[in-house]
Amino acid sequence: MPLRTDYRRRTKEASRRVTVGFAIAAMVTAWSGLIGPAGRSLAAERWTSLDGSRTVEADFIGLWGNNVVLELPGSRRVSVSVDDLIADSRIQARRLDEEQRRKRAELRQQILAEAKEAAAPAPTPLPAPPTPPPYQRLSSTGGLLAQLEWMDQQNKNGHGLIAAFDLLPLNYQNDLERLTRMSVAKLDMPGMRQTLTSVHSIGDLIITRQRWVFSHPRLQGIDADSRDRLKSLLLSIGGLLRDGIDPDQLRLEELSTKSLRTWLLELDGRLAPHIASMYEQMEMLGIEPLSYEVKDEKDGKATVEISYGDVKQSMNFITVDGIWMPADSDVEKWAEAMKTWEDTLAGTADGSLLGGGLAEMVPLMLDPILQPALAAQSAREFHSAMDGWFAMTAPLVTQMQRFGVGNRRGMNSYGDGYDDYDMEMEMDMQMEMEMEMEMNMPTDGF
Repeated sequence: MPLRTDYRRRTKEASRRVTVGFAIAAMVTAWSGLIGPAGRSLAAERWTSLDGSRTVEADFIGLWGNNVVLELPGSRRVSVSVDDLIADSRIQARRLDEEQRRKRAELRQQILAEAKEAAAPAPTPLPAPPTPPPYQRLSSTGGLLAQLEWMDQQNKNGHGLIAAFDLLPLNYQNDLERLTRMSVAKLDMPGMRQTLTSVHSIGDLIITRQRWVFSHPRLQGIDADSRDRLKSLLLSIGGLLRDGIDPDQLRLEELSTKSLRTWLLELDGRLAPHIASMYEQMEMLGIEPLSYEVKDEKDGKATVEISYGDVKQSMNFITVDGIWMPADSDVEKWAEAMKTWEDTLAGTADGSLLGGGLAEMVPLMLDPILQPALAAQSAREFHSAMDGWFAMTAPLVTQMQRFGVGNRRGMNSYGDGYDDYDMEMEMDMQMEMEMEMEMNMPTDGF
């Protein structure tokens, strides 16, 4: 009875750890198949006494010291000294014991691997958003409404950036490419890379530590629906920063020689899945899409009433080289904006744009928090490093709670945080107790 009481107490303590509890449950189920009747073969083994006077058919339960534990028909178990068996039965007992030990070791390694994966900061491989529909250029203008609806669809599919570029008249595209190359020559590339690296680290942390992020106690206070929405949103933002702001993939220096459209297409391929995912989440939250009503379309001019729910706004459009553009982007105003941009660049020293204080400020603000979190070796260390950031999300958590349904969940402090040593100790304890309960019986003989 004390053993059973201690077993219940320890099992209750172990269940407080989410991942360890899962591992133990899996182990108990599989282990019972190795040492209990559920794991017996269709034909029981034959066992013969040393003097050959008696032979029985019984299932091998295990070898305990110098005794072999057998289960006879009727589920009665006996413990027999190996010395009281003939040579063939002794060899059989040793062979079955070795096989049982091997299976037990394999099971242990499997459970350890599964528990280690469950405790990892993120799943392996990292989950990725679905691939959105491919980008499709506007085949023909077909009128202003068709152009607006095409642009909305490309935005929804995550291709808004390249779509906006392709909607520009050819002269406008050439102006952008020329001034982009001039801007790249003026950039403080080392400073810009340092800034991008710090911002990229935010996305990298969200994606590669996502289990630890969403197991933080401050997020456990949100109801399940709201937490799932917040998780989806943060993963989309994290993926956007991780794949879109990575200096090694962004390669701003290539803009001095590469076609701007080619560069945008490469960027679009990395951003589109995450942007499309964000649009899908907006729909799930009930955020209404824009709707359009074109009025007075004639002679290359039109007025569009744009509706968003109950909010309506009018916007004027004109055609430039056969493409509908906002009225404030006519040829004269565009040329004026490009001239201002070019004059600004002319007065900027090479290698100084977006450098100096700005390049130093962003890493100075982000790195002291990000680096300890990225260096954390456990969920507990990570939660401690990020607690200040999560405290700042309290208003967002409150806002998400309003969207959610259901009751607030209780705080589940550090449910995923544990180390491999603690896990192995729990498993060893459980295995030993199982063996004791199976083997601790008197030697009965046949």
